[in-house]
Amino acid sequence: MYIIYFIFGLVTGSFLNVVIYRMPRDESIVFPPSHCPECEHELSVRELIPVLSYIIQRGRCRECGGRISIRYPLVEAGTGFLFVFNAHFIADFRAVIAGLFLSSALLAMAVIDINHQILPDKLTLTGLAAGFILAFLRPDIHPLSAISGVLAGGGFLLAIALASRGGLGGGDIKMMAFVGSFIGPALVMLAIFVGAFLGLIANIPGLISGDMRMKSKLPFGPFLAASSLIMWFFGDTLLAWYLNLVG
Repeated sequence: MYIIYFIFGLVTGSFLNVVIYRMPRDESIVFPPSHCPECEHELSVRELIPVLSYIIQRGRCRECGGRISIRYPLVEAGTGFLFVFNAHFIADFRAVIAGLFLSSALLAMAVIDINHQILPDKLTLTGLAAGFILAFLRPDIHPLSAISGVLAGGGFLLAIALASRGGLGGGDIKMMAFVGSFIGPALVMLAIFVGAFLGLIANIPGLISGDMRMKSKLPFGPFLAASSLIMWFFGDTLLAWYLNLVG
């Protein structure tokens, strides 16, 4: 069963690579077919095998020899492992389906934010709508909790953005509203604080060396995505531990 999930994840990751490349450029994710961005060579079926094609071709286009970004196999393999994690850690199949969608969307958002410093509305708002719809089908969350999660995640970051006068991007607000529709108010708030902590830790070396300043524009999305996935898989355990810690 894990092998099936992993293969399905690899295929989904291949599609995510198309989304990651084309969506920030406002290109169709359907047409034209997959092609080399350097020479426009249309890729054959054997050139589209996730991970293996990259290894066999040694990271280069078969037509022009142009280098293929390592991002492609990493996204494919990463999606495969996320699908396996969902199958392993999530008990109910309906919740697993929600987890596959959430994991895929967060991975795509994180990579897009790293590359372009944007979080497309097509991803965040579509994800928010999907989270709300799935809440009616999942046994692990009530639709009212999904709505509360949207208000908590999006509302809290909106308040921060207004207080800091633009210090936080609108994409981050919509992203956490989307996450809140999947994990509810308590876990989305915890995800925001954990994401901020991860971002601070990751940027300490740059602050110490002077290469980065406190007001430098940094993509917050990848850290929020990582913390949201942590909450999805382990949030209930972490929340129970924290509540016991504070009495």
